[in-house]
Amino acid sequence: MVSRAMAVSAMYLAYVGLPVLTAVIGVGLIYWIYRLQWDRPGAKTFVLLLLVGKVWMLSVVAHIVVSDPDLQRAAAMLETSAAFGSYGLFAVFVSQYTGSGFHRHPIAQAALAALVGGTTVLSFTNWSHGLLYQRLVFRREPFTYYEFVYEPGFIVLILLLAAVIGYAWSVLVKYLLSTSQRSEVQLVLLLAGGLAIAVAQVLGKAGVFPAAGLAHAAYGALPFNVLTTVALFRLRLFDIQPVARNAVVENLRDPVLVLDEDGRVVDFNGASTRIWPNLGEHVGEPLGIACPDLTDAVSFPETSEETAGRLTGQFDGAERHYSVNVAQVSRGRDDRHWYSVLLRDVTALERSRWQLEKQNERLDQVASTISHDLRNPIQVADGYTEMLDDMVAADGLNAADADEAQAYLRKTSETHSRMEAIIGDVLTIAREGKTVESTERVALSTVARDAWANVDTKDATLTVADDRRLQADRSKLLTVFENVVRNAVDHGPEDVTVAVGATADGFYIEDDGPGIPAEHADDIFEYGYTTTDDGTGLGLSIVETMAESHGWSVELETPDGEGASAGTRFVFTGVGGGSVVDDQDPQPTS
Repeated sequence: MVSRAMAVSAMYLAYVGLPVLTAVIGVGLIYWIYRLQWDRPGAKTFVLLLLVGKVWMLSVVAHIVVSDPDLQRAAAMLETSAAFGSYGLFAVFVSQYTGSGFHRHPIAQAALAALVGGTTVLSFTNWSHGLLYQRLVFRREPFTYYEFVYEPGFIVLILLLAAVIGYAWSVLVKYLLSTSQRSEVQLVLLLAGGLAIAVAQVLGKAGVFPAAGLAHAAYGALPFNVLTTVALFRLRLFDIQPVARNAVVENLRDPVLVLDEDGRVVDFNGASTRIWPNLGEHVGEPLGIACPDLTDAVSFPETSEETAGRLTGQFDGAERHYSVNVAQVSRGRDDRHWYSVLLRDVTALERSRWQLEKQNERLDQVASTISHDLRNPIQVADGYTEMLDDMVAADGLNAADADEAQAYLRKTSETHSRMEAIIGDVLTIAREGKTVESTERVALSTVARDAWANVDTKDATLTVADDRRLQADRSKLLTVFENVVRNAVDHGPEDVTVAVGATADGFYIEDDGPGIPAEHADDIFEYGYTTTDDGTGLGLSIVETMAESHGWSVELETPDGEGASAGTRFVFTGVGGGSVVDDQDPQPTS
């Protein structure tokens, strides 16, 4: 007997204590949302939902605790009104949270008004019409309470409730299937919490719970609050919004970000993490904190037209260029606007534009060279020719005049030879300076030795320190080596040594000649730069042109500090195309 009394007492405490516990948890959630999440979409509606839920829980307790029939009726009226009010607010919250805005539709508004307002009015006027319930049934097991026998009017409200909540759940399921993984858990928890209330009511009606005559939906509110607590504190329910998009957007190779009306990051696709690996840690934070290098490239449009910007930086281990397009995103029937930020990788396009600019510059330089640099030698040759014609036209030539005539002829020949050299270099730039369209895999050592054989190297020596394979236009690469070798031989001692070797990102060509004075280091690649009277000034310009046509860079590396060894070292970077290998023939080439 004592054991049964204790069981009844424990059951009574459970039926009374669980709603009280639910109310206490709800108060904590309300306080936390008000302090930290008050300005987030759906937060105010969710707080109102929790407040009405507290009224529901306390009316359930009153229904069980009080014994007076009139107070029982009053508690039942308040319980019914608060329960239906909670359901309606949950539907509104789902509409706001997902951004679908279905609660603004006239049909939805009419249904919500009938559900919440109609239930409240009918509950508190039930004494006069009896549409919801007409009689009470006194129950003694497992403790004393009154069971309300509901009338058809209540069944109509239940069907309307099922339609409204069913649609809200369908919206949640739709967003669950179409949103990113970062929002899936939050949506699952919301769905599970809502289903817990329905399941509790169904199990109560099925007689699973001891007090079969009570409405058990309120006891499903405890799992709802618990799951909501997890979603708020552990999974940042209001920080991560379920912005719907299909799998195409999620799997785009281009980064996509979504910002709310305050410029905070609320969602992004997987491609965005290639640029900002820790982006997931900054969801809910302003763009300036989550993606600081993107701030200057983003301009928020005030109309439906997109805005465009540019972003350049070191991303994913390389310099990349992005176009940044920002557009407004309408959140259903919500008056506020969010923003989508789409980044398109235009690195290849930017590189092509840069190469085209370089090619156009080269064409301009070719025209300038032809119109100016060739004109002077031609004028000199014309002058000598006229003088020779005058001397030959004279009556006879003595020995001195003959010698002078021969000297003029030699100068004419030399001038014409220089013209031929200039023309050859100009044609090299014009014909071979175009961007490389196709490459082949070549060995650095092989190209170096082939180029060496094409140049009159006198007593000079070639050594290959180490080798590498690279993708290149072999003809253009030969031109590079030929011009660098020719430069070393022409400006160095007869026994100059030229060394070729691989670097981490390319290769180098160096010699042990007298080197290039520091004051001329910035000018050596300029068109027309030369330190001799018979040089064309185009040799090293051709080297730079051939390198740039591959998308490479070439720089002169000068010794640092006093006592540094002389010599010239050209370093080619951005080459890639293969790994460094041991040279199979390390012997010098003479």
